[in-house]
Amino acid sequence: MQFIENLRLALTSIAANKMRSVLTMLGIIIGISAVIMITTIGTSIQKTLVNTFNSIGNMNYFDVYAGVDWGSDGDEPVSYTDEDLISRDMLDKLVNTYPDYFYLNMTDSFGGVELKNWKDQTFSASIIGRMNVEGDNDIKFTRGRKISKTDNDLHKQVLNVSTLFVEQYLPANADPIGQVVPTDLGDFVIVGVFELPSIYEKQIYEPGQKTIDKLTPVYAPYDTMMALTHQENSYKYYAEVYYNPEYDMEMLQNTLQEFFDNEYAEKPYMYIKIENMQSQLGMINTVINVITIAISVIAAISLIVGGVGVMNIMLVSITERTKEIGVRKALGAQNSAIRMQFVVEAILLCLIGGIIGIILGIAGGMLIGFVAKQLVMNFYAEYAELFTITIQPSVPAILISVGFSILTGVFFGYYPANKAAKMNPIDALRYD
Repeated sequence: MQFIENLRLALTSIAANKMRSVLTMLGIIIGISAVIMITTIGTSIQKTLVNTFNSIGNMNYFDVYAGVDWGSDGDEPVSYTDEDLISRDMLDKLVNTYPDYFYLNMTDSFGGVELKNWKDQTFSASIIGRMNVEGDNDIKFTRGRKISKTDNDLHKQVLNVSTLFVEQYLPANADPIGQVVPTDLGDFVIVGVFELPSIYEKQIYEPGQKTIDKLTPVYAPYDTMMALTHQENSYKYYAEVYYNPEYDMEMLQNTLQEFFDNEYAEKPYMYIKIENMQSQLGMINTVINVITIAISVIAAISLIVGGVGVMNIMLVSITERTKEIGVRKALGAQNSAIRMQFVVEAILLCLIGGIIGIILGIAGGMLIGFVAKQLVMNFYAEYAELFTITIQPSVPAILISVGFSILTGVFFGYYPANKAAKMNPIDALRYD
């Protein structure tokens, strides 16, 4: 009951001095809104990066690079050949050794082919060998099925083609599934149709280019293409090794590094470097977090200024209400009741300022996000679909801001409140 009475008195005092109360809260409002805006921007950048990377496709893979150690003197080391690079046999051995940890999803270009359509028109397609389209989330299919591991293992001559290829190759309304596509390497059968990303229209094809003149990719089983082109054992400087995300990524990377170190134990002039998109994204997020926290701390300094302002105004308020305090103490009010009255008023001032600051901070962060989205759409339209801009206020920052507002009121309001509580009632009644 006493708390409700103190709350009523605090609201009455704030309402009676509206302008002074607003100016008192200004420091709190600016500090809280700046912190919320900065953390909202930081959280939104992190969320945008994650969503953008996820929209690109599966990131659960390691980039494995084979390099030559040139030594400290910069001279070329022992001569090396293609056999010193990463081989398919080596990758197969890795997968067979750790079947639960790793799998392959190799992709490579096998050049272009010229085809004739139902009108006897010639058009071109680019054959891309893919090991396991079935595991890709970045390809949207409209009909049929994706290339599978079985297609690769059995060297099946099947194709996944784009909707553009269907438009180029077949008459309207023809069913593409099961259609045969003759090439120099043999006949392939269409088993699936996927949507061609719109980025092709924006970046690859020229404006006004005829449909028949557009080069479209078609996907064939990687191992099938390796066999047809007599490349049973290829050597690469670079390979992608996909991993099972159910296992710890650091453990998997250490296992992968140990495997390749053993494979190259007799080739000291070579080295293997392993990188991962997830870890790189984690490093970027860490940097963003550090920058966000640093700037937030600088912005939060204004809260101290705001707190000093609250203390100053509370001292002025106590001086103005000296007689009121004297009357309350003469009527039997205890020191704790007087102290609580002014502490509640200080807390209420900071809390109201904090809430206003949170609202302004969220609105400011949303506005900046909206402006960023419009800039991308207007000036970088060709990259717009690659970015998934997400505006997300930081909930922890909001909760911390509310708590900090209350603590500011308690910390900077206690001294004036304690001063009021210790007043001598006789001196207070005599005050003019």
